[in-house]
Amino acid sequence: MKATLVSFCLGLLCCLPTAAHAVPLQPVALFAAPILEGTVNLNTADRTQLMLLPGVGPATADKVLAYRDRRRFTRPAHVMRVKGIGKKTYAKLRRYLTVDGDTTLHTVSPAP
Repeated sequence: MKATLVSFCLGLLCCLPTAAHAVPLQPVALFAAPILEGTVNLNTADRTQLMLLPGVGPATADKVLAYRDRRRFTRPAHVMRVKGIGKKTYAKLRRYLTVDGDTTLHTVSPAP
């Protein structure tokens, strides 16, 4: 029985393609992040605009608004004073944040 099983397994190995014949696997993005352009003014953006930011959901947007009701943001880095936004999250958000001007953040459709 052992000999038959070993023979069978070796036979299967012979049928497998070698590395030279193998097709290289391509990474597939199942959930691609939206492409964003523009900035969000932390002092004037509404809840919906804040939720466009990567990693910011309804709860975090509400915390930003609550913080802003008490105190104005004077620098984008001050968003780290909001509970739930640390250095890693700020690193993802930094390029989209401002404290002056209009909120212009919007999603962009990828080119075909």
